[in-house]
Amino acid sequence: MTNIRNILTGLLVPAVLALCFIWPIPNDQLPFHRNGLIYPIIAVALGLFFSSASAKKNLEFKKIKFVLITVWVLTFYILINGFFVAPDIKEMVSTWDGQWLRPVLLFCAGLVLLPAIQRQYPSISAARYFTLIVLFFWGVVCIHLLDTVWLYWRDGVIHWGETRIVYNRTRMSFQVNMITGFLIAELLARGLMHQRFLRLKTPFLAFMLLCNLICTALVDTRWGTIGLVGSLFSTFILLSLHSMRRSRVIFTAGMLFIILIASALLGYASWKTDPRWQSLESDAVTGWNAPFTSFCYNKTNGTLPRNDEGRPMNHSNGCRASYFHQGWKLVAEHPAGMGPRKEAFRYVLRRDTQDNRINIPHSHYGLIEFGIQNGFAGIAGWLILLAGCWYVGWREFRHGNTMLGMFLLLFTIGFFSRTMVDHNLKDHYLEQYMLLTGLLIGMCALRTEKTKEPNS
Repeated sequence: MTNIRNILTGLLVPAVLALCFIWPIPNDQLPFHRNGLIYPIIAVALGLFFSSASAKKNLEFKKIKFVLITVWVLTFYILINGFFVAPDIKEMVSTWDGQWLRPVLLFCAGLVLLPAIQRQYPSISAARYFTLIVLFFWGVVCIHLLDTVWLYWRDGVIHWGETRIVYNRTRMSFQVNMITGFLIAELLARGLMHQRFLRLKTPFLAFMLLCNLICTALVDTRWGTIGLVGSLFSTFILLSLHSMRRSRVIFTAGMLFIILIASALLGYASWKTDPRWQSLESDAVTGWNAPFTSFCYNKTNGTLPRNDEGRPMNHSNGCRASYFHQGWKLVAEHPAGMGPRKEAFRYVLRRDTQDNRINIPHSHYGLIEFGIQNGFAGIAGWLILLAGCWYVGWREFRHGNTMLGMFLLLFTIGFFSRTMVDHNLKDHYLEQYMLLTGLLIGMCALRTEKTKEPNS
């Protein structure tokens, strides 16, 4: 039995790392489907944990009790509510299984992952394993940069806004921001508090951060840039409040100045390379009440309205304003939702307007999509779950487990913020978030290791 546990644990450790690397890559570019890793990871992690009394003792359940209860209450609410409001029960159950239950199971696997691994390999600490996870997530960013260099050498031009290793710019931007948040937090903690968590040298962390900033400029996503700047300031404020002393006022002010300069450079780069900023206000006003016959809703035959300047409205600016308007209107009109369903926004619009020419699949806003599917109670449940995760992070941050607590705080805040501007409560976005959040919460709840943070 011990040999079997050693083998399964030995396979689990690299399997999670491999999943982190391939997650944002489309399945048709992989030699196998991602689920070929996801379900074995879930089964092995949960099996190893629950079959070991010592592993269960190493996890302080009272720290995660509220979050665990909340996630499962929300899970069954979504399913039960769907039985009452969904137009197609079979499709509802299928979507609930793939788009929600699988991320929840990954969340649970993340919670127990480290205790299960340490039962057989106690030398794998939280800091070491999380460092490996960050590196494997960063691998996609690294390959994208190398691919960009190759394309420049071949064609003589920089391919702005193009991605080949992942499906689109949004996926790459999400990947970059997720890793960048951890890197920024780590570097600022080393500078402001002389504490470290990731087992990487500071120059290499700075190199990774520089690569991420370059990648952000290359993929040319406005919301990704805003998220990056927000991550910078959120981390700085947290760490400054935690470690402010009179003797460090000058140093802290210097760090703030560097962050302001970096943020200004990022903003300027986005402003200069993305012309959509120039007409944002005019386009948004025009698009707010764009008709359902416009290009925003009919990509095939719809026409673009003209803004106040007499030019065709930029569809990214104007259509997003329209989706925001119509999306929240649909949530208000269907307070119980319509059950889990892919492309719920399009389905409800077609049904309510009796216009099958509408072919926009979703609203581009994760929270709106979640509300259309699960109603106001679903939104409330999701926010309570996030608040529970945030509280775990804040408690750890304030009571000694500073780095893990800060990582969890920032990751929770960052993901929620992205749901306000992008449709990321689905597919691999939600899967990644749930696994990493579960992993961070599980690390915070470890009894045997409180994650020592040595001086740098």
